[in-house]
Amino acid sequence: MRSLLLIILFAICVPIFGQTPVYDDLIFDEEEGKAYKPTGKNYVFLRSKKGTGGMPTTSSADSIKKMNISDIILVFTETNEAAAETREDGNKERWENLLATYPQFFQFNTNYKNICQCVMGGDAETLKQTQGFYVYIKKDEPKAVEMKVEPTVAKTEEKKETKKEESKKEEKKESKKEEKKEEVAVVKEKKVKEKKEEKKEEEKKEEEETSTAVEGAEETVAVEVKPKRTGYKKPKVSKDKKACRPPCYGYGDEDLNTFFKEQIVLSKKQRRAIKGSLSIVKLSLNFDGSVKKALVNGTNAQLNELVTVALKGMDLWNPAVKAGVTVKSEVKITLKYDKSTKAVKPFEIMITPRPNPKCTECKTDQEIFGN
Repeated sequence: MRSLLLIILFAICVPIFGQTPVYDDLIFDEEEGKAYKPTGKNYVFLRSKKGTGGMPTTSSADSIKKMNISDIILVFTETNEAAAETREDGNKERWENLLATYPQFFQFNTNYKNICQCVMGGDAETLKQTQGFYVYIKKDEPKAVEMKVEPTVAKTEEKKETKKEESKKEEKKESKKEEKKEEVAVVKEKKVKEKKEEKKEEEKKEEEETSTAVEGAEETVAVEVKPKRTGYKKPKVSKDKKACRPPCYGYGDEDLNTFFKEQIVLSKKQRRAIKGSLSIVKLSLNFDGSVKKALVNGTNAQLNELVTVALKGMDLWNPAVKAGVTVKSEVKITLKYDKSTKAVKPFEIMITPRPNPKCTECKTDQEIFGN
């Protein structure tokens, strides 16, 4: 009976953020071209499969299960207009088969992309040879190699060696006197260091009381965001089919900076504790600008906790607009302490799908939809 209760308790305590994502949670970059050519050699190729039941395993794919996956690219082929009508269903089946067989590939920082080899009237059999999943592995930074240099010993005469030995004896006598002086200085320095360390330990204890997470260990925390306003019930459509907009909070970067500055008010101790640390926020936005999923990732537990609390006060975003329609999107924000403003500030923002270079202005709904 006791073991049964332990099993039930363990199942309940499994963290939400450890679960494998489903297809609907994934955000894809889309690209069309001719025959796909892989970039570099740091990848594993897998034949994609439609239908259900997963896909066959391979030894090369099994060998990278525990590695950091940077990108997964699905390459598929269309040589006639009829194929485009079943594109979405076909790609969904291919991705779900990969999810079923290799869930380990779908990690926090992994990017996903669909590339269509769209060649109307082309040779389908030739193009299908490059069709499938390209799983790219993140390259590890090369480790520094210590160069051992063997000292070269010069040949000397016996007379010179005896003179050196005599000079060494005299140096030893003088060094003993200097060592006694240094010992006195070292004792004084130790006492000063001990006092400084005692003060640091007291500060650490106070900081640890404000944080419940493990410091120094990378963690991913799921956050539930409940906006004050309600969003759209269905996607908004503009009369202008070329209308576009990147996802933006308020009216752009300045409003996003103001949000984090107002939500995260730092004390002097907190500034010292989070200095130099990064916290990465990953937001999955719905077509109405509401936050479907929010994840916070970083090694500084105190900074993660401050960001987590701040996100709970986040309101609706202005959703991304593509081809005149509001669409789902993903925003990845890198946050760190900014000394000039004495606040936690976004230093890098990445958007998926990537907006058109001409589509950078954060326009209002009234400007795009006229209401």
